[in-house]
Amino acid sequence: MSKRSRRVVALVTGAVVVAGAGVVGFRIFDRPEKALASDGPDPALTVEIVRTDLSQAKDLGGQLGYGAGQTIKSHAEGTITWRPKVGTSLGRGEVLFRVDDKPVVLFFGGTPLFRTLGKAAPPVSPPSTPPSAPPSAPPAKEKPVEGPDVRVVKQNLTALGFLPKTTTDKLTSATTHAIKEWQKSLDLDPTGVIDPATVVVLPGAVRVDSIKAALGDPAAGEVLGVTATDKVVTLPIDADSTQGISVGAKVKLTLPNGKATTGTIRSVGTDATPPPSDGNPADGGKKPQVTALITLDHQAASVGVDSGPVTVTVPGPSRKGVLVVPVAALLALREGGYAVQVVSGSTTALVGVKTGMFADGNVEITGAGLQAGQKVVTTS
Repeated sequence: MSKRSRRVVALVTGAVVVAGAGVVGFRIFDRPEKALASDGPDPALTVEIVRTDLSQAKDLGGQLGYGAGQTIKSHAEGTITWRPKVGTSLGRGEVLFRVDDKPVVLFFGGTPLFRTLGKAAPPVSPPSTPPSAPPSAPPAKEKPVEGPDVRVVKQNLTALGFLPKTTTDKLTSATTHAIKEWQKSLDLDPTGVIDPATVVVLPGAVRVDSIKAALGDPAAGEVLGVTATDKVVTLPIDADSTQGISVGAKVKLTLPNGKATTGTIRSVGTDATPPPSDGNPADGGKKPQVTALITLDHQAASVGVDSGPVTVTVPGPSRKGVLVVPVAALLALREGGYAVQVVSGSTTALVGVKTGMFADGNVEITGAGLQAGQKVVTTS
């Protein structure tokens, strides 16, 4: 017997004493049994040491949906004459709604159109009389319009097949020609000029989530509520329990339709919100929360269901094939460290242990002579 073991045994020689001080227990590891022999005032409970896997993965509750929405506002003058149905997905170049029966179209990009773009054909002028004298110098060449809004128009016309790919942000005669061809495709007059009120620029495709304006309403104002087209999982997390939840991390998902799939954490919020409350006094124990957004790796897994609860399994460290006991079986030693109280026939002996991973109320242990199947005293 080692010097350390002798010290341990000296503390509680042969006694089946359930030491409460310094021991932390969370759940019953296996249904405990009464010790075969106990000298203490109360019969001790025992549980077997098992060899198993431990994991710090955790299951959390999320919500399937289309994520946060946004409102589409119209700057056109006129009357709303058409709107898409809720649930409709709209992509680049498609009509979001119509004002006075003219389309307002979706372009992709990061800069909204903020000015009229294009070059209208010059008006037909009556025959002029010859100038009395030749001009002293040719007129100055007009500087082409350029800027990020021009780039948005050109990129979208290129993506829609009306303009060859270019590398400049300048509005050229080729751009004007492409604008006219695009207008013809929408049954509009080919003016070569884009009114910014006829185009809405968004980062990508959208799904109509709600209708904000009725037919016949003035066009200026809120018209549609939209979301992204792909489903996502929104995951609220206690702000002080975000371990393992980071951007890019993979998680396992169990969807409302029962299908198992995987997802990737796209973002983790940094602004905590007050804890949820339903008026129960026990809500005082709830904590402020942040929200993580998870994209589905396989959208097809969610076919047939648009919303509902999701079980999100966040992976964590794991240990395979280790000796495990309930945390409640650990005894804190006066001189430091831990031991377990091993039952052998009608006697018990303390065995010093080193602890490893803690998970779900259990703990990994190693110690001299310990093996699976041995019974140890536990407090619960």
